[in-house]
Amino acid sequence: MDVVKRAIDGLRGSLSITSARGKGTAITLKLPLTLAIIDGFLTRIGMEYFIFPLSLVEECVELSREASKATHGRHLAHVRGQLVPYIRLREHFMVSGTPPGFEQIVITNVDNRRVGMVVDTVVGEHQTVIKSLGRFYRQVDGISGATILGSGTVALILDIPRLVRLVEQQEAQLTRGGELS
Repeated sequence: MDVVKRAIDGLRGSLSITSARGKGTAITLKLPLTLAIIDGFLTRIGMEYFIFPLSLVEECVELSREASKATHGRHLAHVRGQLVPYIRLREHFMVSGTPPGFEQIVITNVDNRRVGMVVDTVVGEHQTVIKSLGRFYRQVDGISGATILGSGTVALILDIPRLVRLVEQQEAQLTRGGELS
């Protein structure tokens, strides 16, 4: 155990062991967030990169400009016989530029509900080292961290459950505001 403790100390982590007779032993290992690694799903919107935790991604489907217009401003897509609500990340994060003719909807599973996130391009799987956010992005809702890609470009890691809750709260406020008028 001494060898393990020295290795963890070398990583600026900590190790603690507590034991209670007849109850068992608890070993707690803490490592800095900068050493956390997740399997991610890399996407792009304009020149900005975003990573989805791969464990939340179910599938990706195309969204044509025509299909988007056919819903008359409602963010819903027909996916395998089911209506799936989606969030346009370009709008949410105010990414400038014109979306392509065919966007991609990354279908995620949040609290056993399918929710889509619209991006320009799907790049693919990406093993991601999580870095904590700097002061600029710390207050951005829906972002849990960042990573640096091989090209040196920063990619933001999405907090999908928080993002969905935030959009639902905004829509509920708009609905209540509309009822009061």
